[in-house]
Amino acid sequence: MKKYLKHILIGIICGFLNGLFGAGGGSVVVPAMEKFLDVDEKKSHATAIGIILLMSIVSSWIYIQKGFFDVKLWMLVTIGGVAGGLVGANALDRIPKKWLKIIFGAVIIVTAVKMIA
Repeated sequence: MKKYLKHILIGIICGFLNGLFGAGGGSVVVPAMEKFLDVDEKKSHATAIGIILLMSIVSSWIYIQKGFFDVKLWMLVTIGGVAGGLVGANALDRIPKKWLKIIFGAVIIVTAVKMIA
């Protein structure tokens, strides 16, 4: 159990952020897996998708129960999300690790600035 304590702590933090903000798991879980678990960049991005999926299902269920879920909005945005997911997942193996880090970091910075401003 002690061997997997870092894994579990990363999961708890990411799950909390996902439940609180409705997102954020990827922006925390990817760098955490890379830095604290020594996971390869591409593997951490790909693995994060599965982690986020399960966290999002749990969080969504709670949001639905509390009446915060907008089904029409979800359906419309999901159409684009599925298309983008197909393109992104297929592009992952073509993007060099260095550029993957730069792109991911830029997205995090732009998102942070937009949220503050």
